[in-house]
Amino acid sequence: MKQKTWPDRSDGVRFTAFPLSKPNDNEENIILSRRSKIGSKPSLSPTDGPDFSALPFDILTKIAASFNFPNLLAASLVCRSWRDALRPLREAMLLLRYGKRFKHGRGGVRRNLDKALDSFLKGAARGSTLAMVDAGLIYWERGLKEEAIALYQKAAALGDPAGQCNLGISYLHAQPQNHKEAVKWLHQASIGGYTRAQYQLALCLHQGLGVHRNLYEAVSGELFLFWSDLEAQCGYQMAKWYLKAAEGGYVRAMYNASLCYSSGVGLSQSRRQARKWMRRAADRGHSKAQFEHGLALFSEGEMMKAVVYLELATRSGETAATHVKNVILQQLSATSRERALLLADNWRALPSSR
Repeated sequence: MKQKTWPDRSDGVRFTAFPLSKPNDNEENIILSRRSKIGSKPSLSPTDGPDFSALPFDILTKIAASFNFPNLLAASLVCRSWRDALRPLREAMLLLRYGKRFKHGRGGVRRNLDKALDSFLKGAARGSTLAMVDAGLIYWERGLKEEAIALYQKAAALGDPAGQCNLGISYLHAQPQNHKEAVKWLHQASIGGYTRAQYQLALCLHQGLGVHRNLYEAVSGELFLFWSDLEAQCGYQMAKWYLKAAEGGYVRAMYNASLCYSSGVGLSQSRRQARKWMRRAADRGHSKAQFEHGLALFSEGEMMKAVVYLELATRSGETAATHVKNVILQQLSATSRERALLLADNWRALPSSR
């Protein structure tokens, strides 16, 4: 299947504070007894607990490199030391915001990719992986693939799932292609829950890219003890990642998961599950799924519903749907035909992560 766009940005990892510990009874009694001996009033120190400021700045900035703005602000409130250490990343967030305004022509400014790239690069220099990815996207669109890959590599090394996904896709399109590295980074992003990477990884496994004799090495250490046939291993993993991406809202993965259930490749054959995922893809605008779902409804005698989905598929360029739709329309009354076409006119796709 053809790829239409590069991955969009997604929210970074949510910030979670370290758990605060409390002194046990013995420690508390020792503190009180010592203070009573020197005549001071017994009281507990508010500083009892972990010292957040002890975390080295370089480690903190690496951890926070992929944070979005709300999580970055939350981390900055932990202590003064963190606030000071994270100042460059907060500045990067402002630069990122300016860059997006220039990239998309929003916020009262004209679209200017040069200014957008400049803002993204300044944000990247301050350590933000979000800015690295956005700068890499502009470089890639301009044909500067080496510059884009260099930024994706930095973001990927810092654990940014979009950077890992983009790096994997870049290796698929680079000259020469590097399928093994592509699968490696797509797998990293996939286990982090990045749906677009999950779909891309499933595609690689589907096409046999980056998968050699040693599948253990090809997918970064997953050992399949219960399979002896390489094709069966790839089929299982392919279907697994299609399904995970589908569950994450990725439309093309929904369509492919439906095909896996229908054919029994990598998943237990299930007509009910195949129909469920085909309809979900159709309701989110996948033209082939609309055609397939329309045919299924036609075979079940649901003429009105079938016409709606077939009309939607026709409008999206599925020419094969036109003939079937016209056959059904001839069997409907004028009122039913008008109603079906009106439903198609008012149809809106359900939201998806695409």
